[in-house]
Amino acid sequence: MLAAERQRQILDRVRRDGTVRTAELAKDFAVTEETIRRDLDYLGRRGHVRRTHGGAMDASAPLGELSQSEREARKLEEKIEIAREAVRIIGPGETILLDASTTALELAGHLPENMPLRVVTYSLAVIERLAGRGDLELVQLGGIYEARGRRFSGMLTESALRLLKIDRFFFSGAGLDPTQGISEPNPEQARIKRMMIEISSWNGALLDHSKLGIKANHFFATPVDLDVVITDRESKAYAKGQLKSVPYELRFAR
Repeated sequence: MLAAERQRQILDRVRRDGTVRTAELAKDFAVTEETIRRDLDYLGRRGHVRRTHGGAMDASAPLGELSQSEREARKLEEKIEIAREAVRIIGPGETILLDASTTALELAGHLPENMPLRVVTYSLAVIERLAGRGDLELVQLGGIYEARGRRFSGMLTESALRLLKIDRFFFSGAGLDPTQGISEPNPEQARIKRMMIEISSWNGALLDHSKLGIKANHFFATPVDLDVVITDRESKAYAKGQLKSVPYELRFAR
């Protein structure tokens, strides 16, 4: 394949998925990682992509957070697989806390029926997804409503959190760095997720392969804060090389 055609296909994938990883592209195109890095550098110089640690992201995407609908459309199949793996961990009678990520939203949609659970969230989308479930106890954390992320935040949200006992917290983030942990571009979201991690007895991160090796501006979870990271099967090569000595369990969607 000519370099120009490979670069066109790489750009198509960036625009479709939002992010790409160098190692994954090298495998898919049967070339070296150095070749892919040159391709990404070329696309970056022309303003099509922004380079990230281990890959690149769509240069047309905002540097901050995407909207709820934009996030829901990306890596949907992987999110569903991760959600199905996550619900296997949950036991009857537990109180689970879900963040406002679209992967946690998929987890909500896959909660087993007729299992007594209390579900706590600050996400309006999660509440809407579960509103018809009479077998669940739903707790909506109030606060100041953010329309773009369809979630609540602020002092009221934090005050309500302090009154609750949480068995398991399921959440996502913008990226996972092997040594520094999980990060977010939004400082307010990083702060409230940090609080949630501190009050929960158990913390599980839901991250598809495109987020591994990625850093955002605000870290909220160190590796030792995590009990498990649940990811999709495409992460296995990265995990084998970069996550061999982490202090948490790695689970791959089946």
